[in-house]
Amino acid sequence: MAQIDFRTKINWHRRFRSPQGDKSEHEILRIFESDRGRIINSPAIRRLQQKTQVFPLERNAAVRTRLTHSMEVQQVGRYIAKEILSRLKEQRLLETYGLDELTGPFESIVEMACLMHDIGNPPFGHFGEAAINDWFKQRLFPSDAISQPLSDDRCVVRDLRLREGEEALNELRRKVRQDLCHFEGNAQGIRLVHTLMRMNLTWAQVGCILKYTRPAWWMGESPVSHSYLMKKPGYYLSEEVYIERLRKELLLTPNGRFPLTWIMEAADDISYCVADLEDAVEKRIFSVEELYQHLYEAWGKHEKGSLFAQVVENAWEKSRSNSLSRSTEDQFFMYLRVNTLNKLVPYAASRFIDNLPLIFSGEFNHALLEDDSDFSQLLELYKNVAMRHVFSHPDVEQLELQGYRVISGLLEIYRPLLQLSVEEFSELVEKERVRRLPIESRLYHKLSTRHRLAYVEAISKIDRHSVQWPVLEYYYRCRLIQDYISGMTDLYAWDEYRKLMAVE
Repeated sequence: MAQIDFRTKINWHRRFRSPQGDKSEHEILRIFESDRGRIINSPAIRRLQQKTQVFPLERNAAVRTRLTHSMEVQQVGRYIAKEILSRLKEQRLLETYGLDELTGPFESIVEMACLMHDIGNPPFGHFGEAAINDWFKQRLFPSDAISQPLSDDRCVVRDLRLREGEEALNELRRKVRQDLCHFEGNAQGIRLVHTLMRMNLTWAQVGCILKYTRPAWWMGESPVSHSYLMKKPGYYLSEEVYIERLRKELLLTPNGRFPLTWIMEAADDISYCVADLEDAVEKRIFSVEELYQHLYEAWGKHEKGSLFAQVVENAWEKSRSNSLSRSTEDQFFMYLRVNTLNKLVPYAASRFIDNLPLIFSGEFNHALLEDDSDFSQLLELYKNVAMRHVFSHPDVEQLELQGYRVISGLLEIYRPLLQLSVEEFSELVEKERVRRLPIESRLYHKLSTRHRLAYVEAISKIDRHSVQWPVLEYYYRCRLIQDYISGMTDLYAWDEYRKLMAVE
């Protein structure tokens, strides 16, 4: 096992215009303060205020958005990081692990990763992801991917028929189809930070949001040794070269994870479980009394002094007996949140420290709060009650189906851009308006300038005389459409769909 030295992981260099030479503790902290500024002031963070947490198109400001959720995760992440550092200081291990002058950056990296952890999520959350993936799976032929990209009489790239024996091109086409049909919010977050927003963050800050280490084009089973770390796509083919450099800079193994990512993940797990239940009460899906009963019944075994008694029953009793002017609902969730944090944060910190050799090497194949302990069972309790009584509620399911239809409909509206030949689309990109392509010209103008520039930059790096050119051009064109639609807020996507479908 490699020696634990966080100075090799908290890499403060950047890909572009990186400060040179050795830096003092104060100078390194200033570099990470610059990261904080870039992140907090980015449009991707601002858009989270109009993206779904649980309830799509919610106009009640008391119900969480992705932004308010991310701010809560940020606070919990900071709490866990401080708890870890405090324990290491008590054990006189800060200097041993190279953290004595890096406690500030350690906290800052975790906090900002928590704030950013959802920036790649499309409108309508997981239903938005499903809509994008289903749409592309239905329209990219599985057996002849990208040579006939869309199942339509106006199929594009007609000149891409493979000659027998071109295995490399065949493999590329397979990878491209697999990649496009596995849109994932975490992978899109990496693409946003590096390719679309060009935030030029430090290597350590980006490493902390690489939650899953499986490429989106991966097919087949993940290695058993990394089954958890690779359970979802973590990055796209378009960012493959960047991720290779990231791994080199952070000394990560091919399927390994950055150590501080486990803290960000635990903060998210702790935050959303209680929050989803609180939002459900705010939405009157069930009363706080009904929620307590659901939790009580789902826990099953009730023993004096159990974790359930210390957390849930304690919150219930305090909220009923307290004579303050706050409502029972507010008090119950205040106590439930505090009790949950006071139990789970120290446990997450203990798990991090106890498994530090594997975590530092990036090979710990579990979440911090995923084991057979009562603490893990408490989180599962919250998740299971939410799944059974919140996410399956008819109102929620109807909104999710509407969101699925909106995203699918928007992709269908922009489909003409994907039906153009390579030559036609190249002409449209160059001239921006082509008289014989009136619909396509207008659709192209609606695309974000930032996304169009990312497309132009990507294809400028491809040899137009190579046999791979049409495949890769089409890949980046599909990415262009995915980038634009996934970057919309819930309300913008809803309004845009209604306007373009002429239903207003």
